[in-house]
Amino acid sequence: MAACVRGRHLASNASLAVERSRSLSKRRIDTNGQATVKKRDLVFLAVILCVAAALRLWAPWDDVLGSARVNFLETDAWYHVRIAENQVRNFPHRVTVDPYAAPNGQYVAVAPLLDVIVSTVVVATQGTAASTQYIERVAALVPAVIGVLAVAAVWALGTLAFDRRAGLIAGLLAAVLPGHFLDRTLVGFVDHHALEVLLSFATLASMIWAMRPDPRSLIPDPRSLIPALAAGVCLGLYLLAWSSGAYFVAILAGWIVLVPLVGASRILIASAARASGITAFTALVIVVGLQDPALFRYNTQLASLGALLVVSALVWWLAGRSKSSGLSASFVALIFLLVASVTALAASVLAPELVRQITIDVARFRPDPTRMAVLEARPLFLYTGNWEWMQPWTFFRSGFYVGLLAVLLLAVSTWKSGRLDHLLIVIFTLTNYLATVGQNRFGYYLVPASAVVAGWLCVRVLDWGGVPHAGNPRTTVKRWLPLQREVAVALVAGIAVAPNLVPAALTTTRAGGMPEYWAATMEWFRTTTPEPFDAPGYYYARYGSANPLAKYTVMNWWDQGYWLIQAAHRVPVSNPTQGGAPAAAAFLTATDEQAALAILKADRARYVVVDWELPFRDAGNGALAGRFQNLADWAGIPTSRFYSLCYTRERDTDPWTPSWIYTEAYYQTMAYRLMVLGGTGTAAANNTWVLRKQQRLDTTGREFCEVSNAQSYSSADEAKRVAASRGPEFVAVGRTPWQPAFPVASVTGLRLVQEFREAQQKPNETPMVRVFEVIEP
Repeated sequence: MAACVRGRHLASNASLAVERSRSLSKRRIDTNGQATVKKRDLVFLAVILCVAAALRLWAPWDDVLGSARVNFLETDAWYHVRIAENQVRNFPHRVTVDPYAAPNGQYVAVAPLLDVIVSTVVVATQGTAASTQYIERVAALVPAVIGVLAVAAVWALGTLAFDRRAGLIAGLLAAVLPGHFLDRTLVGFVDHHALEVLLSFATLASMIWAMRPDPRSLIPDPRSLIPALAAGVCLGLYLLAWSSGAYFVAILAGWIVLVPLVGASRILIASAARASGITAFTALVIVVGLQDPALFRYNTQLASLGALLVVSALVWWLAGRSKSSGLSASFVALIFLLVASVTALAASVLAPELVRQITIDVARFRPDPTRMAVLEARPLFLYTGNWEWMQPWTFFRSGFYVGLLAVLLLAVSTWKSGRLDHLLIVIFTLTNYLATVGQNRFGYYLVPASAVVAGWLCVRVLDWGGVPHAGNPRTTVKRWLPLQREVAVALVAGIAVAPNLVPAALTTTRAGGMPEYWAATMEWFRTTTPEPFDAPGYYYARYGSANPLAKYTVMNWWDQGYWLIQAAHRVPVSNPTQGGAPAAAAFLTATDEQAALAILKADRARYVVVDWELPFRDAGNGALAGRFQNLADWAGIPTSRFYSLCYTRERDTDPWTPSWIYTEAYYQTMAYRLMVLGGTGTAAANNTWVLRKQQRLDTTGREFCEVSNAQSYSSADEAKRVAASRGPEFVAVGRTPWQPAFPVASVTGLRLVQEFREAQQKPNETPMVRVFEVIEP
């Protein structure tokens, strides 16, 4: 059918043998024993897997598992362990509504597979009475083990799609390339990302296995269902590992739509459609049978699988059309456009909530102030907050650029060859390049995908150089350069591999996610404060859909929510799902104490915990550190109410330098009063400024704020009188984010009950964490 698209014709049934011979003659060259695995390959693969394991275990081991306390590398790990702990005690039952997650409980919006794996391993090895420390250690090791298996899946994909050399190079690159894949497969990074990579690449490898021609007949065996069923099982498990897995299903659907336009023959097109349909149907059975229907995005999982199944059936039907049908590119496009339009119209009428959810999910790739607070959700080139062209090099080194060149060249090669397995890899890789640019978190897909296509390119370079290999020990190529063979080896080793080795080793050295002062805070909460529920041992109880509410909660910023749940066994107001974040932000940015106390009362908060990261602090070179902007964004308050970034210079010939100014409201916020001042009052002498604030235009026409005529006053009242007398352009402000510039009253509704410092801090230094208790009226 794709032959029609390119001006060729589909063969009739009578000329089927001729079509097979002609359309697959090139495939005969491509598959002539290239993917055969030799014994030495397994030795090389074992070495690669050992390297992958060493990188993921050795450097972070001491920080994660080197002490009595397991210190995971990222925040979500603590909640995965929380779910696994409870499931071990109630095996095989899993928490679905967690009374510890939020003031009113919260549905566990986490796909179950990772936690099931952890709890199953624990129960199988030590039973349901296993200690929390043992559960934590098993959980810490799981991502590294899965990461090594994912490297093996990359090797399998490269070997099946290209040849044994490409598979080994792809496996080596996946093992050593720096970036998000290596980071998320380190020991202690307990999250579903590693499992996503393993299962998505296992799905791709199985689908390519299903489409791979039989060396004897050069066409896929239509009687063999094992590869397609394996792909369906892997895809189904993938969706059990990640609630947003419709992302990967959409990539598969995009591929199958392009299959009729690229495929070299209707036999191969029908084979691809058949494999895709069996994969979709098998995965659909698994999701319907095992996934919780209440899971967030369950409807998009079903919709995406249904769409993949329908499109696969449509492509299979089109592939069966004879040449007398006169199919053309425009006809094929018209059919897909018609089906897509009818489906979209029906969905908007019959399932508007589904359409709304899909729209929201797609819009997540658009930069958003609240999303910018989550580092992994930031666009790749805006990761630092400013546009940085070198950010791909910082994260991924040469793998990003080699992979990009490789996938573009492979796309050209695929269009010429009609290889549908190569098309699948191209679509998957290009999609993840675009996704990573939109949100850098997708780099954990991009790294192994770029490793696969880079493996193909490296083999092409080696073949250009005439480098001998087991399949062709005596190569003969046209020599374009002196030492062409050596140049080819140098290009592969010096560009694709070498630049990544040292950065990979360095990036695996990471400190644990919870500092000691926060660990001490959690220990204090767990051992000193009252239990939030009446039933003893309720943390490990088996819960229903309706559970009692906690007697009290802890007001916190969402970053530490999972720590409070798992390490302290207490109920946070907000957690990293951003549930409760608006309430926490409203409290921390409140400038009226009574309004702040009303927020605490609404969430039954008995304690308030704040840390040194919440207010702003001077980071040097005109930059600010701290989370206060994130607080204002979540509270829905313009940041100009609290602070402004302006610029100043002494003379017209001087360069502009940044000057941060803070309004009186900033110093009145609960975040500032509790963390900086410890709830006490202050008179704020000799730190209030009057300055002229004007809006200017730079040479490009962009507006900016200029401050000038700055003068310090001994009291805030005097500064405000002077500013009022000089006119609307003059304002009384502070110029230091930590030292007070305006008088602040003592907090009367909360009392300081505990402080936590780093070991090297002095007792008179501002602590890292402060805990307050609500004073009952």
